[in-house]
Amino acid sequence: MTGVKNGSEKPDDDGFFDDVVDEILGDDLPPPGPEDPWERRLRVVEATTAVILAVAAVGTAWATFQASQWSSEESDAVAASSVARSKAIEATNHGTRTEQLDTTVWLQWLAAFRAGDKEQAKFLRERFRPGLLRAHNIWVAKAVVAPDGKVISAPAGTPFTEPQYVVPEAARADELSAEAEQQLADSRHAASRSTKYVLVVVLLALVLFFAGIATKFRNPKVQAALVALALITCVFGLVRLLTMKQLF
Repeated sequence: MTGVKNGSEKPDDDGFFDDVVDEILGDDLPPPGPEDPWERRLRVVEATTAVILAVAAVGTAWATFQASQWSSEESDAVAASSVARSKAIEATNHGTRTEQLDTTVWLQWLAAFRAGDKEQAKFLRERFRPGLLRAHNIWVAKAVVAPDGKVISAPAGTPFTEPQYVVPEAARADELSAEAEQQLADSRHAASRSTKYVLVVVLLALVLFFAGIATKFRNPKVQAALVALALITCVFGLVRLLTMKQLF
């Protein structure tokens, strides 16, 4: 049939693409016309702002990460301070009960000693806590005793006023209180660091703003002023960022 075309026949597209390639890569292209000064200045401004924007974007991301790290450090320190404070209160209460028990037992011993009830005094003395017994022996050694064993004058104070009298729970409570205060100080320091990084983020955000609008103006002086302002702010922000303590 004459109306049916051969399906194997295809349009000759290779010649078209060859012409396009020759047009782009050919050596006989006409020389480009002189570049417009405005276009050249705009190209320089765009290239400069692109670099500033890239650096500021990276700095902003890192400053934001550091601010979050220090904020997390602050939260951890506050939590640790609360735990230490709670343990200090518990240890203080335990130490107070121990001191009350020591005082009660020692006063009973003193009453038995004054009454001459040696068995009762011995019974109570054997039940002194080691810390109380050590302070008690030191306190008793300060008494003036006659050759016949009679006490001429009792020592000043009580065993509880001796430096050797120590309640472990009370000492532990002091340590925990000091730890809680230190953790609280660390949390304040971390909060201050986080705030400083947030300020760096604000500075670099200003860099992004100045550099972003620099190409929107046609006045060369305005463009130069905005680029210079963005560059100065960027350098200041990066110096601040790199000189502060980092957390990883």
